[in-house]
Amino acid sequence: MRKIYIKSLKKSPKIKKRGLKGLALKVLELENAPRTLEIGIIIVDNSYIQKLNQKYRKIDSPTNVLAFQLEVPGKGFWGDVYISLDMAILQTPENESLEFTLSRYLIHGILHLLGYKHGKQMSTREEHYLKEISNIKNQISK
Repeated sequence: MRKIYIKSLKKSPKIKKRGLKGLALKVLELENAPRTLEIGIIIVDNSYIQKLNQKYRKIDSPTNVLAFQLEVPGKGFWGDVYISLDMAILQTPENESLEFTLSRYLIHGILHLLGYKHGKQMSTREEHYLKEISNIKNQISK
């Protein structure tokens, strides 16, 4: 059974954890992800994500999302998606909600966990889910 864990190291009343969890589960289902998949979604600030970016990518600046995957023999596949709430707030266009921006970052991170690399295939999948996000939200809330 796929499991999603959400932890917020940066508190915000604007984050709907249940919605993010539902979105993650729906994307994993549509991508036919392994049933043993467990994902942690960690909401952080720019300082935290900058330290991760420096340590693992040797880039000394904050970014919006980072994904780390780990396959544990006999226990399945695990992964973490770190999302910077600070970057989401800064990068949310006026005509878009913070929730939509966070959803966009989450989809991007999940696709990385599933093995997608930056490029046409990943962009196509992201665009597909972003276009369908209202349908996904409607299914989640039922």
